[in-house]
Amino acid sequence: MFYVFPRAIVPDVCERIIKDCQQNILKKATVYDYDKASSLDDPEIRKTSIHFITDKENKINNLVWGFLREANKIQFNYDLEYFQPIQFGEYKNGGFYGWHQDQSNIDSSNEIRKLSLTLVLSDPDTFEGGELQFYNGDRPMEDKVKNDIRSQGTVIVFDSRDWHRITPVNKGVRYSIVCWTVGPNFK
Repeated sequence: MFYVFPRAIVPDVCERIIKDCQQNILKKATVYDYDKASSLDDPEIRKTSIHFITDKENKINNLVWGFLREANKIQFNYDLEYFQPIQFGEYKNGGFYGWHQDQSNIDSSNEIRKLSLTLVLSDPDTFEGGELQFYNGDRPMEDKVKNDIRSQGTVIVFDSRDWHRITPVNKGVRYSIVCWTVGPNFK
């Protein structure tokens, strides 16, 4: 289940976010291994470079929080308390993230990730592949929805329990912003 704000952020703002985030040192993304309770580099699951935006005064925080609250009000109606630091992602040629869920308990507390947000920063004409896909059984996604969630400036908010992936980038670079809201465990 997801909610889409098609082309909600103008291209100039997307390009400015990319330039601002590229000023930071990007690190190779890892995946969390729940069996070992640690993060590990697993290029079979994920090949991405990332940077976390931890500055609470960063303007992008207000931007994404507004979309999260609006989508929650329209579609999800979850009890949300805060969102975790925003992650800037760079998917270069061959970059991908296999099927996964964002849901996770927070530090053994009674909190859990509830909603995820993705903001597509790149112009879709500058890269090939790199599609955000949701597991939908054998039912294909409507073409309009596929085009909307690939468009620059589109914000997608979805349940963190949903299985999703980023397909391999075959050409160019895909940039995105992602973040997750946290609230009390589902009952």
